[in-house]
Amino acid sequence: MERNNYWSPYIAGAGLGLTLLAAFYVMGKGLGASSAFSVTAAVAAKGIAPEYAGTLKYFSRYLSLESPLRDWIVFEMIGLFAGALAGALAGGNFRIRFDKGKSIGNTARLFTAFGGGMAIGFASRLARGCTSGVALSGGAQLAIAGWIFVISMFASGFVLAAFFRRLWQ
Repeated sequence: MERNNYWSPYIAGAGLGLTLLAAFYVMGKGLGASSAFSVTAAVAAKGIAPEYAGTLKYFSRYLSLESPLRDWIVFEMIGLFAGALAGALAGGNFRIRFDKGKSIGNTARLFTAFGGGMAIGFASRLARGCTSGVALSGGAQLAIAGWIFVISMFASGFVLAAFFRRLWQ
Protein backbone atom coordinates (compact mmCIF):
# COMPACT_ATOMS: atom_id res chain seq x y z
CA MET A 1 0.00 0.00 0.00
CA GLU A 2 1.33 3.41 -0.97
CA ARG A 3 1.67 6.05 1.72
CA ASN A 4 0.03 9.38 1.04
CA ASN A 5 1.62 11.68 3.59
CA TYR A 6 1.25 14.80 1.47
CA TRP A 7 1.47 18.30 2.82
CA SER A 8 -1.70 20.28 3.17
CA PRO A 9 -2.13 22.35 -0.01
CA TYR A 10 -2.99 25.35 2.18
CA ILE A 11 0.27 25.12 4.13
CA ALA A 12 2.28 24.45 0.97
CA GLY A 13 0.58 27.38 -0.80
CA ALA A 14 1.22 29.72 2.12
CA GLY A 15 4.86 28.57 2.20
CA LEU A 16 5.22 29.18 -1.52
CA GLY A 17 3.69 32.64 -1.16
CA LEU A 18 6.08 33.51 1.67
CA THR A 19 9.01 32.18 -0.38
CA LEU A 20 7.93 34.35 -3.30
CA LEU A 21 7.63 37.38 -1.01
CA ALA A 22 11.10 36.68 0.40
CA ALA A 23 12.56 36.38 -3.12
CA PHE A 24 11.12 39.78 -4.07
CA TYR A 25 12.38 41.33 -0.84
CA VAL A 26 15.88 39.77 -0.75
CA MET A 27 16.72 39.38 -4.45
CA GLY A 28 14.50 42.02 -5.98
CA LYS A 29 13.14 39.36 -8.35
CA GLY A 30 10.43 36.77 -8.30
CA LEU A 31 10.81 33.02 -8.58
CA GLY A 32 11.52 31.26 -11.86
CA ALA A 33 13.20 28.18 -13.18
CA SER A 34 13.78 28.15 -16.93
CA SER A 35 16.51 30.80 -16.96
CA ALA A 36 18.72 28.47 -14.89
CA PHE A 37 18.91 26.23 -17.93
CA SER A 38 19.63 29.21 -20.20
CA VAL A 39 22.43 30.37 -17.89
CA THR A 40 23.97 26.89 -17.85
CA ALA A 41 23.66 26.50 -21.65
CA ALA A 42 25.18 29.95 -22.28
CA VAL A 43 28.17 29.32 -20.00
CA ALA A 44 28.67 25.88 -21.58
CA ALA A 45 28.49 27.36 -25.11
CA LYS A 46 30.99 30.03 -24.12
CA GLY A 47 33.35 27.36 -22.80
CA ILE A 48 33.06 25.19 -25.92
CA ALA A 49 32.86 27.81 -28.69
CA PRO A 50 33.33 31.34 -27.30
CA GLU A 51 33.32 33.09 -30.69
CA TYR A 52 30.08 31.43 -31.72
CA ALA A 53 28.45 31.99 -28.33
CA GLY A 54 29.29 35.69 -28.63
CA THR A 55 27.23 35.93 -31.83
CA LEU A 56 24.07 34.62 -30.16
CA LYS A 57 22.00 37.57 -29.04
CA TYR A 58 19.81 35.34 -26.86
CA PHE A 59 22.77 34.31 -24.68
CA SER A 60 24.40 37.77 -24.58
CA ARG A 61 23.15 38.68 -21.11
CA TYR A 62 24.54 35.46 -19.63
CA LEU A 63 27.99 35.46 -21.26
CA SER A 64 29.64 37.66 -18.63
CA LEU A 65 29.40 34.81 -16.09
CA GLU A 66 32.41 32.53 -15.65
CA SER A 67 30.26 29.82 -14.07
CA PRO A 68 26.54 29.09 -13.85
CA LEU A 69 27.04 29.12 -10.08
CA ARG A 70 27.45 32.89 -10.31
CA ASP A 71 23.71 33.29 -10.92
CA TRP A 72 21.25 33.03 -8.03
CA ILE A 73 18.59 31.29 -10.14
CA VAL A 74 20.82 28.21 -10.46
CA PHE A 75 20.96 28.00 -6.66
CA GLU A 76 17.19 28.37 -6.58
CA MET A 77 16.90 25.29 -8.81
CA ILE A 78 19.37 23.34 -6.65
CA GLY A 79 17.32 24.33 -3.59
CA LEU A 80 14.10 23.35 -5.35
CA PHE A 81 15.45 19.88 -6.06
CA ALA A 82 16.87 19.48 -2.54
CA GLY A 83 13.64 20.72 -0.93
CA ALA A 84 11.47 18.41 -3.01
CA LEU A 85 13.71 15.46 -2.16
CA ALA A 86 13.67 16.35 1.54
CA GLY A 87 9.88 16.71 1.51
CA ALA A 88 9.40 13.36 -0.22
CA LEU A 89 11.80 11.62 2.15
CA ALA A 90 10.24 13.23 5.24
CA GLY A 91 6.74 12.26 4.10
CA GLY A 92 7.78 8.71 3.29
CA ASN A 93 6.66 9.19 -0.33
CA PHE A 94 10.01 8.84 -2.08
CA ARG A 95 10.48 5.91 -4.36
CA ILE A 96 11.87 5.47 -7.83
CA ARG A 97 9.05 4.65 -10.20
CA PHE A 98 7.97 4.95 -13.79
CA ASP A 99 4.46 6.46 -13.81
CA LYS A 100 2.32 5.59 -16.80
CA GLY A 101 -1.14 4.42 -17.67
CA LYS A 102 -2.08 0.83 -18.33
CA SER A 103 -2.57 1.35 -22.05
CA ILE A 104 0.74 3.10 -22.77
CA GLY A 105 4.08 1.35 -23.21
CA ASN A 106 7.39 2.49 -21.79
CA THR A 107 8.65 3.81 -25.14
CA ALA A 108 5.50 5.86 -25.78
CA ARG A 109 5.59 7.20 -22.21
CA LEU A 110 9.21 8.28 -22.56
CA PHE A 111 8.47 9.86 -25.95
CA THR A 112 5.48 11.85 -24.62
CA ALA A 113 7.37 12.91 -21.49
CA PHE A 114 10.43 14.00 -23.46
CA GLY A 115 8.33 15.70 -26.15
CA GLY A 116 6.22 17.52 -23.59
CA GLY A 117 9.31 18.62 -21.68
CA MET A 118 10.97 19.93 -24.81
CA ALA A 119 7.80 21.75 -25.89
CA ILE A 120 7.30 23.46 -22.54
CA GLY A 121 11.00 24.29 -22.27
CA PHE A 122 10.98 25.93 -25.70
CA ALA A 123 7.70 27.70 -25.01
CA SER A 124 8.89 28.99 -21.64
CA ARG A 125 11.94 30.60 -23.18
CA LEU A 126 9.87 31.93 -26.09
CA ALA A 127 7.49 33.48 -23.55
CA ARG A 128 10.51 34.80 -21.59
CA GLY A 129 9.55 32.83 -18.52
CA CYS A 130 8.30 29.52 -17.24
CA THR A 131 5.18 28.74 -15.26
CA SER A 132 6.72 29.92 -12.01
CA GLY A 133 8.22 33.02 -13.58
CA VAL A 134 5.25 34.17 -15.63
CA ALA A 135 2.32 32.83 -13.63
CA LEU A 136 3.57 32.91 -10.06
CA SER A 137 5.80 35.97 -10.08
CA GLY A 138 3.85 37.81 -12.78
CA GLY A 139 0.51 37.02 -11.16
CA ALA A 140 1.79 38.20 -7.78
CA GLN A 141 2.68 41.52 -9.40
CA LEU A 142 -0.78 41.65 -11.00
CA ALA A 143 0.80 41.62 -14.46
CA ILE A 144 -1.80 41.08 -17.18
CA ALA A 145 0.56 38.68 -19.01
CA GLY A 146 0.74 36.48 -15.91
CA TRP A 147 -3.02 36.21 -15.63
CA ILE A 148 -3.50 35.62 -19.35
CA PHE A 149 -0.89 32.87 -19.15
CA VAL A 150 -2.56 31.16 -16.18
CA ILE A 151 -5.98 31.22 -17.85
CA SER A 152 -4.49 29.94 -21.13
CA MET A 153 -2.48 27.25 -19.35
CA PHE A 154 -5.51 25.85 -17.54
CA ALA A 155 -7.74 26.07 -20.63
CA SER A 156 -5.21 24.30 -22.86
CA GLY A 157 -4.52 21.75 -20.11
CA PHE A 158 -8.22 20.98 -19.89
CA VAL A 159 -8.48 20.45 -23.67
CA LEU A 160 -5.27 18.43 -23.99
CA ALA A 161 -6.10 16.30 -20.94
CA ALA A 162 -9.13 14.97 -22.81
CA PHE A 163 -6.86 13.97 -25.69
CA PHE A 164 -4.17 12.31 -23.57
CA ARG A 165 -6.53 10.77 -21.03
CA ARG A 166 -6.90 7.62 -23.12
CA LEU A 167 -3.19 6.92 -22.63
CA TRP A 168 -3.66 6.75 -18.85
CA GLN A 169 -6.60 4.39 -18.67
